[in-house]
Amino acid sequence: MPFKKGKSGNPNGRPKGVSNKVTTSTREMFTAMIEGKIKYISNNLDLLNEQSPEKFLKALTNLLPYVLPKQSETEITLNEPRTEPSWFADVLEREDQKDSIDG
Repeated sequence: MPFKKGKSGNPNGRPKGVSNKVTTSTREMFTAMIEGKIKYISNNLDLLNEQSPEKFLKALTNLLPYVLPKQSETEITLNEPRTEPSWFADVLEREDQKDSIDG
C-alpha cells in the first residue's frame, strides 16, 4: 500500500455528490438504450394490460420506484383537547349566521 491509512494523494477525498465514473457512464448508456425502446416498452405494457390487468398493475408498481421518489410515512399527533371552543355556541345562536331555507 503506497499511502498510510487515512493519508492519500488527495487528503480531502472525493467531493460530496460527485458520481463514480463507471456509474455515470453506465447510467448514460442505460438511459440511451431505454430511450430507444420506449415505443416497444409502451406497446408491450399495453399488450400486458389487455392480457392481464393484474400483471400490468404489478409491472407498473415495480417500475414506480425508478420514477417517483420514495415516500415515507409521517405521523402527526396533536395534543389539543377535543372540546368545542367557548365561542362556538354563541355563533350558532346568532340569527344572522343561520342559513335561510325559504330564501
